[in-house]
This record gives sequence, C-alpha cells and structure tokens, in this order.
Amino acid sequence: MEQLLITIHAWSTQAEQFVRDNPERIIQGALGLIVVILLLLLLVARNSRKRREEVQSLRAELERLAVTKRAEVSRLGQMGHERAEVLPEPVAIPTEPVALPTEEVEVVQPPEAPAAEESTIARGMAKSRAGFLSRLAGFFSGKTALDTSMLDDLEEALILSDVGARCAADLVAQVRDVAEKQGQVSESDLRELLKAGIHSHLVPVSGEHRLYSPDRSPLVILVVGVNGVGKTTTVAKLATKYMQQGKKVLAIAADTFRAAAVEQLAEWSNRVGFTLIRGLEEAKPSAVVFDGMVAAKEGNYDVVLIDTAGRLHTKSNLMQELEGVRNVIRKHVPDAPHETILVLDGVSGQNALSQAREFNSAVQLTGIVVTKLDGTPKGGIIVAISQELKLPVLYVGVGEKVGDLVRFDREAFVSALLDEDSAGRGATEMHPAARVGNT
Repeated sequence: MEQLLITIHAWSTQAEQFVRDNPERIIQGALGLIVVILLLLLLVARNSRKRREEVQSLRAELERLAVTKRAEVSRLGQMGHERAEVLPEPVAIPTEPVALPTEEVEVVQPPEAPAAEESTIARGMAKSRAGFLSRLAGFFSGKTALDTSMLDDLEEALILSDVGARCAADLVAQVRDVAEKQGQVSESDLRELLKAGIHSHLVPVSGEHRLYSPDRSPLVILVVGVNGVGKTTTVAKLATKYMQQGKKVLAIAADTFRAAAVEQLAEWSNRVGFTLIRGLEEAKPSAVVFDGMVAAKEGNYDVVLIDTAGRLHTKSNLMQELEGVRNVIRKHVPDAPHETILVLDGVSGQNALSQAREFNSAVQLTGIVVTKLDGTPKGGIIVAISQELKLPVLYVGVGEKVGDLVRFDREAFVSALLDEDSAGRGATEMHPAARVGNT
C-alpha cells in the first residue's frame, strides 16, 4: 500500500513539473479537446434538425393524404355511387348469420325502360336449324323417301344435334313403326313425325307460370349455375322485365367472390332502377342474402332475385354452401325460394345436361334458362334436358338485349328447328303464350 502511494505521489510530482515546464502545450491540447467537443455537438444538432424536418415532412404528407381521402369519399357520396352506413348494435342471435355491411341502391322514380327490339326463337335457332335440316336433306339426296335401312343414320344425326340418346332412340322408334307400316317415309312425313315426337318430349309451360306473372309477394327466385353461362346477365334481364310490368324488384348480389358480377348488377340497377343489395367483397353469400331478405320484407318488394356465386357442379362443398343460402331464405320466407332457376350455356352441349343433373339433385330445380342459343348449332340440348329431368325450359337467350331473353314455347321451338321458312316468320307467328310480355 505504501509503495502504491509513493508511486502516485511521484506521478503527481512529474505532472506538476510538466505543467510548469509546458504551459503552451497544455493550453493547445485543451483548446483542441474543446474544438472536438464543439464539432461533435454541431454534428448531433445537425442530425437532430434533419430528423425533425423528416418527421415534419412525413406528418405533412399524411395530412395531405387524409384530406384527399376525405374529399374523395365526400365526392363519391354526393354522386350517389356509394353510401356509408352505420351498422346497428349487434343482436346476439346465434342461430342467424352475422349481418355484413350492405349497400342499397334504389332509384325512387325509375325511368321507363325503352322497348327492346323483338326477337324470336326462330332467329336464335338459325344455326341449329341449318345443321339439322342439312343432315335430313342428306338422307333424301337422290331419293324420294326414307326406308328402314337408313334409320341408324337418322339416329346418329339426332344424337349429333344433342337431343340426347334416349330421345333419339324414341324418335327413331316412332319413325320405324311408320316405315314398317307404309314401307317408306317421305321427307315431309319425316319432318312431321320428328316435330310431333320432339314436341311430346318437351315439358309444357303455361303462359300464366309465376315466373312470367308473379302470383305472390315477394316471389323469391334463386338463380344458380356455373361461371360464364350468363347467370348475372339473366338476373339483370329478368329484373328489367319485372320492372316493365310495374313490379317492385329487389336483386341480391350474392356472387361475392366475383367483383365484376356485383358491379355488373350495380350498373343495371342504376340504369333500370331496381334495388340492389350488395355486401363486402368475398363476404359470406349467406350473410348478404340474410341482409337482402330483411330488406325485401321491410320494403314490401314484389320480386326478389338472388344471384348466387358461380360454382362447379362437381364441387360438393360449394353445392353445400348453396343449400346454406336456401336455409337462410327459408328463415325469412318459409316456403321460399319459390323458383330455383338453373342458367345453362347452350353452346356447352352435353356438358349442360351433366350440370343440370348435378344441380337438380342438390337444390331441386324448378326450371331452366338456356342462354347463347343463337351461337350454337346444337339447340337440341333443350330437348335432352327437358326429356330427362322433366324440367320446363322457361326462357332462352338469343342475343345481348333485354328483349333477346325470350319466353320458351314448344310450338315455336319445334317450328324453328324443322321448318325451312321459320327464319322468315316474325314474332307474330309465335305461340300466343310466348308473345305476352316479350316486348
């Protein structure tokens, strides 16, 4: 310990001697240290000022964005395209689906829809008629009559027209009976036999069918089908037709997985004037339907059209979801949906028949709408669907306009398929039941 004290005293003595001998060097060193400290302080201050400027700039930018957003929301609100709604306090009802925010678009006094150009089944069946008649003409090339040896070829021609194997076999059996009795069948006789046979395989539809003339309020119509068949367009056209009848119409956009489908219905709603209930994107369809059914009952609507999400008929989970939508509807209207309509693409041929089988087994269809009939040479699929499933075809689509969604009529269809001069006939020669309300 004494040695340590002696050492410290010696260092202190040497330091004092160094200061006495080198005062200028001590002063220079102190000044240098002060300069270094000042430089460090300046650098810190500069960095702090730069950070404050960056923070202020960020705050200003955030405020500018907030002002812009508020202005945009205000502008959209004034234009009537979107309306913010405040949800009521949630009610604890565990048996009901949770209600999602919805948007209701309604025109109080809708303008009268312009009259659409009248379309006919005959015009839409032009491709099917041309193909069918050309096959029949081939049987009589160089001949005046058809004999029993040609019946297998006739059956093949019918199958190629997509009337279905069962229906083709029945039609050929009828022709065979006549051929065996008479020895041969003329071209005119063959046409009449086919017309009568096809007519008998089509399920008749009354002109007073409730899809044409709603017999209750609200009439709830569930529209189903795969994507791309024209389902949403069919919903919009049906809504327009009911508006033209003076009905108060509500459409529910339950195809929440396709924003384009919702926007398409919104455009039709704004143009025609029917009310639209829509939910958030990718919301549960059952929740949107729940909100729509509440609005339907509170608003005393005459017709409720529900556009469901397009689903593959081979996906069991999606078909089960569709049954869930039906259960939600029944909680509000016990006997609904009153009509469950399957929309099919006429171009898809036998695949449409497969879709009809699966959908019918899952949701108990009540009718069929066949679209794009003007774009296919295989219009005979209507016969196959009607004959196998015993379901009525209620409408056919023969174009893009509202008036191109035409009531289906057996007489007009058979004539359009087998009469050469049917293309030149106007809508006035259609069956009376097919004419009512088609304008």
